[in-house]
Amino acid sequence: MAKINAQMYQSEDISLPPKNNSPQTYAAVWLVSGIRFWSLLALSLHLAAFYLPEPVSWSVWPYTFFPPWLAWGLAVLAAGLTIPAVASAVGRRGARLLARLRALNWPAPRWWTLVSLLAGLLFWTARLRHLRWGDAYMLSVALSYPDLNLRVVYNWQAPLTVFLHQRLWQFAADPLLGWPVETVYAAVSIGCGVVFVWLLLAFSARLGRTFLESAVIAGLVLTTGAMQLFFGYVENYTIISVGLLVTAFLAWRALEGEIAPRWPVLALSLTNAFHPSTVFLWPAMVLLVWRCWRRGFVRPAAAVGQLVWPPVLVAGGVLALMESGGHGLQALLGVDRPGGGDGIWFVPLFETTTRWQHYTMFSAAHLLDWLNIHFLASPFGLPLVGLVFSAARRFRLTLFTRPAERDFALFLTTAAGMYVLLTWLWNPDYGGQKDWDLFAPSAFVYTLLAGFLLTRFLHTRRTLLQAGLPAVGVSLVHTAAWIFTNTHYLPHD
Repeated sequence: MAKINAQMYQSEDISLPPKNNSPQTYAAVWLVSGIRFWSLLALSLHLAAFYLPEPVSWSVWPYTFFPPWLAWGLAVLAAGLTIPAVASAVGRRGARLLARLRALNWPAPRWWTLVSLLAGLLFWTARLRHLRWGDAYMLSVALSYPDLNLRVVYNWQAPLTVFLHQRLWQFAADPLLGWPVETVYAAVSIGCGVVFVWLLLAFSARLGRTFLESAVIAGLVLTTGAMQLFFGYVENYTIISVGLLVTAFLAWRALEGEIAPRWPVLALSLTNAFHPSTVFLWPAMVLLVWRCWRRGFVRPAAAVGQLVWPPVLVAGGVLALMESGGHGLQALLGVDRPGGGDGIWFVPLFETTTRWQHYTMFSAAHLLDWLNIHFLASPFGLPLVGLVFSAARRFRLTLFTRPAERDFALFLTTAAGMYVLLTWLWNPDYGGQKDWDLFAPSAFVYTLLAGFLLTRFLHTRRTLLQAGLPAVGVSLVHTAAWIFTNTHYLPHD
C-alpha cells in the first residue's frame, strides 16, 4: 500500500495506524467487511449441507458427520469471531499467553520443533482410515503384488514417489515391521507433515514482520483442507507439498539476495521428479530468475545456467533410474503415458468420448466440481486473494514498498495462477471428488499468497485480528469436519 513507515512494524503493537480519513482506512474497513461476509457465508454453506445432496455440495458434506448440536455450536463459535469485541478479547488473551510463553526464553526453533512434533501426534491420531480417494487402493496392491513381473516399482505418473515408497516397503517396512504398503504411505505422509509444519513456522517467521502477521500466515495455511494430505494419506501428493513449500521458502531467500536462484530452481526440479503435475509452476520460476537478474543478484549467463542445468540434471537422473528398471522412454510414450486411463490430458471442450471423462470444459458440472475442489482444499485461499486484489484496485493502493516483497508476491501469484489453471484444464480420471487430492497441493501455494497479501494490506493489529481470526477460525472448523470424516468414512464409488 502507499508508503509505509517501516518502523511501525518493529514492535508487535502496531501503534501508528493510518489517519481515519485515509484511503487505507476505508480499504481496511472494506476488506474486513468482505472477510466477515465470506466467513458467515462459508458457515452457512456448511450448515446447509444437511439439506443438500452430496454430489452438489461434497466440499461441505463432511460437516454432516457432526451431530447437529456440535455442528451448530462450532458454527456459532466461529461466527462469533466476526464480532469486533470478541476478536479483540481473543487477541488480548492470546497476547497474555504469548507473554507467558516468552518468559520461558526458549529460542524460536525449539518452539517450532515442539509444535511440529505435537502436530505429528495429531496426524497419527486422526489419520485417514480408508483407501477410497484417488489411486490409494491401487497403489496399496500394485506396489506389493506377489507376482514380481507385475509389481509396480517404476512409474512415470510419480517417478520418485512410487520408487521411494516401494523400496521402503520392500527392504524395510515389510521385512522388519510387517507393514503393508498403505502403512508405509501413512508413515511417510505423517513424517512429511511434521517437516511441513516446521518449515512453515520458520518461513512464516521470516514473512511476518510481527508475531501476529506470522501467526496469521501460518494459521491460514495450517487450517486448509489440503492438510488432510498429512493425516496418514495414502497417495502421491504429500512429498510434493513439502517440495512446494521448500521452493517458496528458497524463492523468498533468493529474492532477498541471500542465496543464488539455482536453489529454488533445484527444489522445483526435484518436486517435479516426485510428481510431474508441478511442472506447471515453471513460468513462476522463470519470473523468479529474471527478477534476480534484473536486481543484480546474478549475471545474465549465470542466470540462464542456473535456470537450465538443475532441471536437466534432475530429469537426466530420473530417466537413468527409469531406464535401469526397464521402464524408460518407451514406457513414458506408451503404457505410462501422461493423462491417466485414456491418455487424454485435458477436460474435453465439446463432448466426452471415454469413461474417464465426466464433463466438458465449460459445463455447469465441471464448474461445480472445480468450485468444490477449491472450497474443500482451502475455503479462504482464493476468496482472500480476490478480496485483497479487489480492494487494492478499488482504492488505488500499492501493497508493497520493498522490491523483494513485490517480486515474491509476483512469484507466488504466477505460481498460484498456473496451478489454478491446471486444476481447471486437467482431466481428473475419477472426477473432481475422487481426485480432489491431485489438485489439493495448489491450496498451499495460493493460501500462502493470501496470507502474505493480507498482512501487507492491513496495517494495524486491530484490523489484522478482525480479519485473521474469523478466517482462521472458520477454516479450522471446515478442516476439522473434513479430517473427522476421513477417520471413519468410506465415500461412495
